[in-house]
Amino acid sequence: MGGNSALWGAGSAFAWGVGDFSARFSGERSGVATTTFWMIVVSFAFTLVYALVLDVPIILSLNGSLYLICAGIGITAATGIFYEALTRGPVSIASPIVASYPAIALPISVILGARPGLWEWGAMGLTLIGVLIASQHRSDQTSSKQQFSKQIARRTSILAFLAAMLFALSIASLDLAIDSYGPTTTLLGVRVVGIICFLGWFIYQKKLPKASINAWWLLVLVGLLDTGGHLFLYIGLDSDHGEYAIVASSAYTVVTVLLARFFLRESVTGKQWIGIALVVAGLTSLTIIPS
Repeated sequence: MGGNSALWGAGSAFAWGVGDFSARFSGERSGVATTTFWMIVVSFAFTLVYALVLDVPIILSLNGSLYLICAGIGITAATGIFYEALTRGPVSIASPIVASYPAIALPISVILGARPGLWEWGAMGLTLIGVLIASQHRSDQTSSKQQFSKQIARRTSILAFLAAMLFALSIASLDLAIDSYGPTTTLLGVRVVGIICFLGWFIYQKKLPKASINAWWLLVLVGLLDTGGHLFLYIGLDSDHGEYAIVASSAYTVVTVLLARFFLRESVTGKQWIGIALVVAGLTSLTIIPS
């Protein structure tokens, strides 16, 4: 079962990698708040259809509701801050820093009772080292279409670190909420909390989350990919050794680096390729853990 949780985490990494890369362009077209709000709405709708079509039970209970609310607020805030960092600064800085959230979340999972063995610690360490190496950023390694000042890069780093902290802390509440509600109901609950938070924000700002017709396909794409990433992660957390899914999901930054290489023409150094290879090796190790 440990291998299954790592595979779910890898699926989450792929979906998040493509989705976050797409959110960069959606944020530029429609604004960060609008992108985040409609991503949450699309995610809620898609998850509800998924539950109804596959006849997944939706659990309506107050047991664990506090964990669900805390997770919803934390994930909503973290996502908005992350999209702000992606939109205003270099993707190659924002994405890797947020991908470091397992370094914070993993010790929390151990405190809550997770007990990885020597092989598991080695595989997870290999994955995180690979993520760190793959995310190395040079000052000249920005998009050919856009250059960023040191001040913008610093602001991006601060926002990304804050988002990573919020994601890591939210994982603890998520894990407890999933114990009460299961993956699907938990995702629905997180999205409901997010919608309420953003509706309050837009009412406070006295504006509507409007987007142009040409931007809707991108908003829907971001919503579907983010939904897939969260659903895969939640299923992984609900499996044995959910901490493997947490670590595997951080590999999304490798997807982002590769997309930036081919579509934004950002250079990928030899060290980054080594990091990518280590991530693949670490994830493979997590899926073949000896019994």
